[in-house]
Amino acid sequence: MIMILFRWLITTLAVWVAVELVPGLAYDRWQALVLAALVLGILNSFVKPILAFISLPLIIITLGIFLVAINAALLKLTAWLVPGFTVADWSAAFIGSVIISIISFLFGGRHLYRSWRSDNYNQ
Repeated sequence: MIMILFRWLITTLAVWVAVELVPGLAYDRWQALVLAALVLGILNSFVKPILAFISLPLIIITLGIFLVAINAALLKLTAWLVPGFTVADWSAAFIGSVIISIISFLFGGRHLYRSWRSDNYNQ
């Protein structure tokens, strides 16, 4: 449960950084930002695997770059679902999804969980 909350916090931070860096991303209130991170996490958990499976030939042909298009589409879908969170256009969605992916990988990746878990079990 703690890891789920930790990953939600990291996703919220990543979405906030993307909003600050990309001109086409915006939010009205902090609640919209937190809700957008939650919805994006849910979409990444349930919808992204289905989209990745369906588009597997494109992912293979583009050597994985089509996953950025899937992430951008999920970010646009998040903006459509969450009131107060907006994505102006597809270029903002692409750049924002790359920023969110990089930050989520660096600070919320499983490698941090493994090192934290091994440190706690070794004591």
